[in-house]
Amino acid sequence: MKVQTRRKVSYVIRQPNGKKAHCLGVNSLAIDTSAVYNSTVDTGAAEGCLLYSAGRDGVVAGWQVHIPLQQQQQQQQQQQQPQWIHDREVLASSPATCQVFSQMHTDWVNDIVVCEQGTSVVSASADRTIKLWRPYSEESHQAQTIGWHTDYVKCLAYASGARWVASGGLDKRINIWDLEKKQAQLTIQVGSMNINNDHAGDATNTSHGTSSKSSIYAMAVNPSGTLLVTGSPEKVVRIWDPRSGKRVSKLTGHTDNIRALLISDDGQHVLSGSSDSTIKLWSMKAQRCLTTYETHPDSVWSLYSDHPDLKTFYAGSRDGLVTKTEIPREGGPTDKYDESECIGLFKENSGVGKIVAFDDTYIWTATSSSSINRWLSVPSRESRQVLTRSDYNPDIPASAIVKLPPTQAAFSPQLPEHYLPNDSLTLYAGSVMSIPMSYNDEDEDSTESLTPLREFPDQTIQGNPGITAHLVLQNRQHVLTKDTKGDVALWDLVRCMEIRHFGQRQIEEVAQEISGIESFPSWCSVTTKIGAITVQLLESNCFDCEMYVDEIGLSPEYHYREDQRVNLGKWLLVNLFSSFVSAEIQRQDTTDSTDDEHLTLQHTGKTNDHDGVDGNGPQHKRNLVLSAAPRFDRTESTATAASIQLERASIPTPPPVTALKIPLTAITTNTDSSPFHPTDSSNYPTSDSAQRGPMTAPPTTGRSFDYFSGSHHPVNNHSSVVQPPPPAALSSSPVSPNNSNFMHRLKNLSVKAKLGKGPNNEDRPNGYATEDDKQTIYTTTSVNGDLGSSGKSESNSSMTAEDQTPQHQQQQHSSANHNHGDGSTSSSNSHQYTPPNPNDFPPLTIPPSTSIIIAEESAEASTSMDLYRGEVSCVGEDHALISKAAPSWLLAFLLYNKTPSKETVKLTFILKPHQETQLPELPGGPNNRLLANRVLRIRKLLQYVAEKIELNPLPDVNDLELLCGDTVLTPTMTLASVKQHILKSSGDVVLSYRYKVGPTT
Repeated sequence: MKVQTRRKVSYVIRQPNGKKAHCLGVNSLAIDTSAVYNSTVDTGAAEGCLLYSAGRDGVVAGWQVHIPLQQQQQQQQQQQQPQWIHDREVLASSPATCQVFSQMHTDWVNDIVVCEQGTSVVSASADRTIKLWRPYSEESHQAQTIGWHTDYVKCLAYASGARWVASGGLDKRINIWDLEKKQAQLTIQVGSMNINNDHAGDATNTSHGTSSKSSIYAMAVNPSGTLLVTGSPEKVVRIWDPRSGKRVSKLTGHTDNIRALLISDDGQHVLSGSSDSTIKLWSMKAQRCLTTYETHPDSVWSLYSDHPDLKTFYAGSRDGLVTKTEIPREGGPTDKYDESECIGLFKENSGVGKIVAFDDTYIWTATSSSSINRWLSVPSRESRQVLTRSDYNPDIPASAIVKLPPTQAAFSPQLPEHYLPNDSLTLYAGSVMSIPMSYNDEDEDSTESLTPLREFPDQTIQGNPGITAHLVLQNRQHVLTKDTKGDVALWDLVRCMEIRHFGQRQIEEVAQEISGIESFPSWCSVTTKIGAITVQLLESNCFDCEMYVDEIGLSPEYHYREDQRVNLGKWLLVNLFSSFVSAEIQRQDTTDSTDDEHLTLQHTGKTNDHDGVDGNGPQHKRNLVLSAAPRFDRTESTATAASIQLERASIPTPPPVTALKIPLTAITTNTDSSPFHPTDSSNYPTSDSAQRGPMTAPPTTGRSFDYFSGSHHPVNNHSSVVQPPPPAALSSSPVSPNNSNFMHRLKNLSVKAKLGKGPNNEDRPNGYATEDDKQTIYTTTSVNGDLGSSGKSESNSSMTAEDQTPQHQQQQHSSANHNHGDGSTSSSNSHQYTPPNPNDFPPLTIPPSTSIIIAEESAEASTSMDLYRGEVSCVGEDHALISKAAPSWLLAFLLYNKTPSKETVKLTFILKPHQETQLPELPGGPNNRLLANRVLRIRKLLQYVAEKIELNPLPDVNDLELLCGDTVLTPTMTLASVKQHILKSSGDVVLSYRYKVGPTT
């Protein structure tokens, strides 16, 4: 059974012109040691080294760390390209500066690798995508999605010789990505099987039987790409042949999840760090553990080494301790240094998730802090006695250093039997040395007393505070946030900006202080998982919230009528995508002129011998229409559909659809076009952008008089900046190339026909309402007092005419779309865009740096996957990309002013005289029950009472007041507010009216 997918629109609100830095914890680091900048060949000095960081805020950043370099004299004498090496005599003092910065993901970035000699960065995220970013190319503003997993992606490994990147995650899969082709060349399904079956597998999509503990948490590959190792909660190190996808072997010995892996360049040795707080060195030839290091008292989370044979490596643990371990070289003079050595360098305030080092001198750590610390390392044992004492080469106290036993040879005899406290350990241990040292009788000194050598970092790349908590207020327009510093701020979700700062206070206390008595329906959802406010818009409720204009905080210069309302979702989208709409209209005008030329050729009977069009009547026209329709290749890689973020300059304008110009790729519920449903188990699913039939919108209905809607008040006419074309006159029956069922086509169009009880649904095909539903009050008189019973009757005066389509509109609608019988339709206006008029909404300026994200989500996946990412300032330039990625409901509103039809939420209430007044009852008697929109204000009810009460003369509305119980209601309160905050119970809202002052009559 295929599961439908849906697309949602999001935007991210941040502080404008803020410092470029992470605002949440940093998960991964990568270093490019080949980068050289500010070089001066004459003086032989330069700066170099770029540090890349990836954080929980979805950001990938590149930092110039200004490492001092010196020119190699040998290369200079040979008059070749100058080569630069680290000048260890000069410590880098310049602070790091941000070189590149990109909000690449919508969730945590878990790992990054630098590829292709520093020209590319590949990132893996909890949003399930693998992205390739070329930060120094002309298209540096866009990252390409080269593929995805079906769950969080946890780790990456880069084979520089083979030029591919491997990814692994919680979906128990290993994917090998070809960076040149930007697609997966191999997929391996990881699982738990008997070791005897380890060599079974398929070269393209290998399945080894899934296990609940087969999620990939660590991965490493040698440069040539001949050996791949993975770690998981299975507590074993699995060895793979990435060329064939076969599992080679496994290494057993750890007793907990394996969190970090390293492999030597020749593939002979592997280092593994585990949550069992041990580090193991393995021999790949002997398939055994050579030694176990218990140098950390807590879980080992990270390992780093730039030594080709792993003779020097750094390790970081959950308690923040970072150590440096040196292993004696095999076959060398071991008389002086025959033991391994571990030095406790420093201790961070939180767990160390990633470590990178440069030339055994500088160390950077990734922790839960948004700041990145740089620490000084210590020289090797051979250099310590030669170098002079300095900050880099201090005296190392005995409390900061531990001597470790020598590493066992790969094929040496096993240790004596007395090292084994019991025989059961050998059942899982690959060798005796895989047993933790604490099992040995002759236990070494405890490493818990290891005192870190350094107390403070050498430098720090300062991060920004990030939002960690939020609270949406009842007015649905404002949200309170609390950041990592404890500061509370108030943000406007529509204006996309911070409007007030409260300092370090409790967020609940501030909410009680500023919250009023409002009750509005939810129109969006808010998350702060990336340290900023992310507002998500869905078709189901995006257009549900209306507010009165005097409640949204407009400037006094803006003139509006008393009961004018604004739909928050419409107001925001019109301004968020204003440049997109303008670009689409301009593209359509250009296309229409081309279409007119084709039609001229058709009617004059001219032919084009080169094109082979014969110009014979209807057949000639059919050829023209089909040639204008876009063509899509079903074999196109899904990665292309998923990464709408292609190079802007290289994207041609999509060809027009003559019948209706809503881009067909926006229709997302066709599961054949979704990346979540593979059609071939050997490859990732292919993209299918072609759809079956255009989307048909209904005719525009006329406005009508409604007492409680305020439509009888005069409306200020504004001249629109963008003049929309005439209203569309579209067929009520969708035109499709196939004969599929009508409801099936509605399903494919991602437009659900919501059949409500209102009488106007029959005139709204495709479930779209052409304009806002009016506020209507229905006067219902019932003998038994039960609203909705068979005995109810509706007053004719309360009915509106908007539910009936005018006859002349129906005639125009039927005549404007004439079917020629050959599958084509002709209409002079049916293809014209009719976008909302911006002047129908209050003025609004959204910061140009506001990020816009269009993502797709499926019930089969844990998180959504972004298809487009841009900023408000570039939506006009990206109009072709947005047309492909946007959901159909968004395009229907932006280009045709159509919104999904939804029954207005109404409340029932009773109006009766107050017990302390002599005012008469309203017509209908004591059982007169009324029905009105939930946002109807008390002022409107007072007007109703003043006009309907049987008094001569009629009372002045300003002399009356309404009460709910004993509470006097303010004129600006709504029925929903009364229901939620005052009545606080089910059933009808009972309101009583009386005079404010003076004697009762």
